Amino acid sequence: MMAWWLTVAASMVTTACGWGGAASPSIDPERAGGVSLTVMSLVDETNAAFESEALHEFAAKRGYRIQYVPEFGSDDELLGMYRQLFKEQSPQPDICEIDIIWTATLADDLVDLGPYLGDDRKAFASGLLQAFTFGGRLIALPVFMDTGLLYYRSDLLCKYGFAKPPATWDELGRMAKIIQTGERRAGQEDFWGFVWQGAADEALTCNALEWQSAEGGGNIIEPDKTVCVANPRAIRAVERAVGWVGTISPPGVLAYSEDDSMNVWRAGHAAFMRNWLNVYGSVRSAASPVRDRFGVALLPGGIGGHSRALGDTAVGVSKYSPHRDEAIAAVRDLASTATQAARAKQAGAVPTLAALHQRPDIMDYTPLSGALSKLAMTGIVARPSVIAGKSYDQVSRAYSTAIHAALTRQASARKAMGRLQQDLVRITGLPPCRGQ
Repeated sequence: MMAWWLTVAASMVTTACGWGGAASPSIDPERAGGVSLTVMSLVDETNAAFESEALHEFAAKRGYRIQYVPEFGSDDELLGMYRQLFKEQSPQPDICEIDIIWTATLADDLVDLGPYLGDDRKAFASGLLQAFTFGGRLIALPVFMDTGLLYYRSDLLCKYGFAKPPATWDELGRMAKIIQTGERRAGQEDFWGFVWQGAADEALTCNALEWQSAEGGGNIIEPDKTVCVANPRAIRAVERAVGWVGTISPPGVLAYSEDDSMNVWRAGHAAFMRNWLNVYGSVRSAASPVRDRFGVALLPGGIGGHSRALGDTAVGVSKYSPHRDEAIAAVRDLASTATQAARAKQAGAVPTLAALHQRPDIMDYTPLSGALSKLAMTGIVARPSVIAGKSYDQVSRAYSTAIHAALTRQASARKAMGRLQQDLVRITGLPPCRGQ
């Protein structure tokens, strides 16, 4: 396995151009010549193209090269490869793109970037660095934001007399039903009101957390390290979602991934869709019949306000890299103001630097344009990957399995959340909150 991977990495041929940026560790120019930095990539296609250009331009100015490892079939495969390489203390990769929920899993094998940031850490939007901090060590820098978002058919809202997208989940249910009924009467028998991600995996964890938090039902694990998921508001949020299945959402939504819901939406067969910021460019593609007939909004809220699961990708540096200084400099450049601004303009990505959220000339290239730019951090809710530590995979699996059991009516929402409470206490060793 190891020899194969190194052979593939060495054979990569790349070209590009890009942008420069931030302050970095001191690099010996004589040593830089001949340096080759290997990158393992997680980001989507549009961001990957931008990132490759940016890294190649940065490296070319310093006389070294960037090489990419071939893409993996899934995030789980990529995580498995990280674990394998770090276990062997492989000198490659140098630069590691990681998912927000891998922070605890990979923390021991990535460089602490905190000492290299200094006061620059204050430039990041509140809470973003915390999601990539474990044991007091900042192991990666978030270079663009990703959160849950509501996509809606602006033409259909106008057609049925709605002046704006739904403010609450209950309102979404009512609006979706009216639009669905009208479109089916008009001949679209396969039209649905609302599509989302209901398969029993990480995407459902994100969806359900948004419902639960917006309803005032707290988090999967509370900030005070207690487990309180069997509370009445969390149960009500799940019960409401159970009522969507087969009414405003297709029965098949219980097997939907992000791509599945996207396919239904892009084909023009749904009024509303929950998906991520990073699919905005796909919806606007020339092949989509809804490309000029949709808008985006914060996800609906409730008594707990608007809630949007945080799904950022960040970039770190392997502890085992022989070119640590060069890799840290490249990572800092990706997180710099200049590079994040360029990424927003070229890839439509929402920056992670607070100052850029205040610049219409930047934010108008992203889904959070206009008035939404002022709400870039509104309702952000993080999955408990840092609190749960290396138990997070088990926590998320237990959560999505329980929610799926309720959605498929294998158990009532009350029973499913009650069992989940017990499972999470057992998995984490954390206590239930008082009264539960």
